[in-house]
Amino acid sequence: MSFTDRLLVLFGKNVTRDARGLDARLHFFGSIPVDDGSPFPPQMPCANEHTLPGDATMLRPKVVALVSVNGGVGRSTLATALSSGLQRHGESVLALDLDPQNALRHHFGVSAGVCGVGRTSLRNAQWAQIQQPGFAGCQVITFGDTDSQQRENLQRWLKREPDWLAQHLSALNLSERHTVVIDTPAGNNVYSQQALNVADVVLIVAQADAASLGTLDQVDAMLAPYLEREYSPRVHFLINQVDDSKAFNLDMVEAFQQRLGQAPLEVHRDMAISEALAFGTDPLDNRVTSMAMDDINDLCRLLKAPKKTA
Repeated sequence: MSFTDRLLVLFGKNVTRDARGLDARLHFFGSIPVDDGSPFPPQMPCANEHTLPGDATMLRPKVVALVSVNGGVGRSTLATALSSGLQRHGESVLALDLDPQNALRHHFGVSAGVCGVGRTSLRNAQWAQIQQPGFAGCQVITFGDTDSQQRENLQRWLKREPDWLAQHLSALNLSERHTVVIDTPAGNNVYSQQALNVADVVLIVAQADAASLGTLDQVDAMLAPYLEREYSPRVHFLINQVDDSKAFNLDMVEAFQQRLGQAPLEVHRDMAISEALAFGTDPLDNRVTSMAMDDINDLCRLLKAPKKTA
């Protein structure tokens, strides 16, 4: 029995009898002010509602959601690089941080004092006023600093208002020429659910390790409600920080391929990208070509593909 087969047996999976999971993956290549008893504000149109005739779905921005079940897989780093890359490929990009850890601001070098999604939403204010300049001309909306009570209030509100994110994106008046790149916290939570509810494209980010491989059943369960929609998102599985010099990494990529039914996307490990983002500088300003840079550019070209409308 090969290394890959042993891994799949370890996780109780045989691809040949995992028809449901395989079918799902063949999608591969779419204001709570403080709760004082006052009523919620009137709902704005949902970004996923098709209120216009004809190709109405093409009149709103493309939304790309980066999600994962486990943490530490490089979602925020990848979201930052993709935002810069897509902007350089001619898109008008808005990078949005829905993670209360507020990590995206570090990557873009945004000041800690800037008000973000958390406090702005709790004041029932619009997000247009909190956009910050990012790399290569893109815009950034951070989550912002929040305390435990603010996070609790916001999460309680999001559970009651599943269209919260759709409403705020609609209020930004973005056009079909825009792409929104959303960084979410790890796991199946109110923030990832809000992002999946509006996503045209979902990037499931993992690393070439057993911990990520073992989460694929949870990924199936998380995606299932959104893949059943009429306008379901395109889903791409991406292995981040692949190191071709390590045999274990290559074995794990093979295990993912067998488990998924086809090859996942890959972004190779590149210390120059990690170092640039650690200092809040644009990783794509580096003129030295690398496998990771090529991977990011290939991924940007893939994400530029027209939205699925059926």
